[in-house]
Amino acid sequence: MADYLAINWEKTGLTGVEGHLGVSGVSVKRAFQINWPEQLHPEKDPVSAGSWLKNEFNRLKLTAKQILISFPRHDTTIRLLEIPEVPLEEVPEIVQLQTATRSSVPLNQLLLDYLLLPPREGKATRDVLVASIAKQTHDQVIKTFHSMGLETAATGISSINTAVWITHIIPAVLEAPTLIVNQVDTNLEITLIHQRQILFTSSTAMGSSDPAVVDQTIQTEINRFLLSRSSQLGGEKISQILLIGGRPQCAAVLQERQQCDVEIIDPLQQEQFSHEPSEELTSPGVLAGPLGILYSLQQKRLETVDFLHPHKADQKPDRRKLQIGLGVAGAVLILLTALYMTHQSVSDLDEQIAERQKIQRDLDELLKRGQPTLESVALIQKWENSNSKSLKVLQELETILPGTDRIYLNELDVNRSASQSSLSRLRAIGNAKDDLDARDLNQQLSKNNFRVHPKRSTNKTYDSEYPVPFEIDAEKLPPRAEAAQPAVPVKQNGN
Repeated sequence: MADYLAINWEKTGLTGVEGHLGVSGVSVKRAFQINWPEQLHPEKDPVSAGSWLKNEFNRLKLTAKQILISFPRHDTTIRLLEIPEVPLEEVPEIVQLQTATRSSVPLNQLLLDYLLLPPREGKATRDVLVASIAKQTHDQVIKTFHSMGLETAATGISSINTAVWITHIIPAVLEAPTLIVNQVDTNLEITLIHQRQILFTSSTAMGSSDPAVVDQTIQTEINRFLLSRSSQLGGEKISQILLIGGRPQCAAVLQERQQCDVEIIDPLQQEQFSHEPSEELTSPGVLAGPLGILYSLQQKRLETVDFLHPHKADQKPDRRKLQIGLGVAGAVLILLTALYMTHQSVSDLDEQIAERQKIQRDLDELLKRGQPTLESVALIQKWENSNSKSLKVLQELETILPGTDRIYLNELDVNRSASQSSLSRLRAIGNAKDDLDARDLNQQLSKNNFRVHPKRSTNKTYDSEYPVPFEIDAEKLPPRAEAAQPAVPVKQNGN
C-alpha cells in the first residue's frame, strides 16, 4: 500500500522506523537515530534544518515520502476532565470551554484532541482525556518536513502510540487493567489501559541514568501513578505490568511488590527488521511510539490522539434545500395539471376528472411522506435556537474562576435548582494553594450573583502542590432588580 517513516521527535534529535503497510500487514524495514548538530535546530530555522535532515535521510537511504510523527509525552499536556452528559455533537464545545478554564495558555496557541471515556454506572457525567500541544512546536516540525518535500500523514503522542503497539503484539491487554511502563531516554512514560480504553498516561523525568536509580524511580513512580488513578480503577487491581526496555532485576521487584505478572518487552527483539540498525540505540523503548502510530494505520484497535485530524462533532445534514425543492416541484406539477385540464375538450371531461383525482392522490401521498421530514426540520431549528443551560453556566464560570496556578477543580456538577428563588445549583470539589484562595473563590461567586452555602469539605484528594481541599455549594440567583432612588424633597421659602 505505502511506505512510511514513523518518527519519535525529540528536541535533541529524532528516532524512528521505516515501514511498509501492505495487504498482509505491517513490515518494518529498519530503525534509525539522528542527532541534531549544536548549531542547527528546527526551532530556530526549520528550512535549514530540513535541508540538513534531507542529506541525512539520503545517507541512510530512507526513501519513504510520508511521515508519521510521535511527540514525546513530556512535550504535551494531558488532562482528565469531567463534563456533563450531553449529546456527542456538544462534546467538542464543552471540551474547549473546560480546557480554557484549566489552561494557562490561550487556546489559539494550542492544538487539541480528546478521547471520550465510557460512561460510568450511577454517574450523570463523562470523563474525557484531553490532549494538547503547543501549536508553534507542532507547526515547526511540520514545516521542517514540508521543506524536504515530505507529507505528514498523522501526529500523535508517544505513550498513547506505545499502547497501540502493545495491543497489536499482546491483544489480551485490551481487557484487564494493565500498566505499560516505557523508558524513553531520560523520561519514564506510564500508561493505564482497561477494557479497550486508555484511561490515563503520564511522563516523569529521571534524574540519573544509573541503573539502580532508574529501577528505584520506576518503582516509586508506579506507586504514585496507581494511587492517583485509584478512583478510575474502582477498586480493581493491576493484572499485569509491561516493562519496555527494563531490567530483569526491576521486573522481579515489581512482581513481588505489585503481586501481578511483569513482562519485559524489547522492540528490537519483538519486531523483525529486514535491515540491522546503522548504530546501537541507547533506548530501544523510543521505538515503541513510532511502531504504534504505524500499526494504527493498518488497524485501529484503540482510539488514539491525532493533532492533524482531531475528533469533531458530526455535521447534521441541511434538509432545507430538499424541502424547498419538493415544494417547488409540487407547485409546478399542480400548475401543469391545471393548464392541461383547461385546454381539454368537453368530450374528454370524464377522463380529465379521473386523471386529476389520480394526481391529487399522488400529491397527498407525497405530502404524507414529506411530513416527518418537515417535523424533523422544525425540531432541529427549535434545538438550534435554544441554548444549553449547562453551557451558559460553564461560560459564566470561565470568567469567574481564577487560573489553575492557584486552584483547580476535580469535580463540577451543574443542575436545575429545586428552589424557586434560584435558577441552578452549582456543586464543585477541588484543591487550592491555601485557605485564602478557596475563600476568595466563594467571595467572587457571591459578587457574581451566586448564593454560596458554607460547607465543610469532605474532599479526600491530596495534592502536595495544592494541599487545601475545598467544596463549593452555590445557587445561581435571578438578576438583581435595580433599587429605586429616593425622591429629594423640595425646599420652600421660609421653611
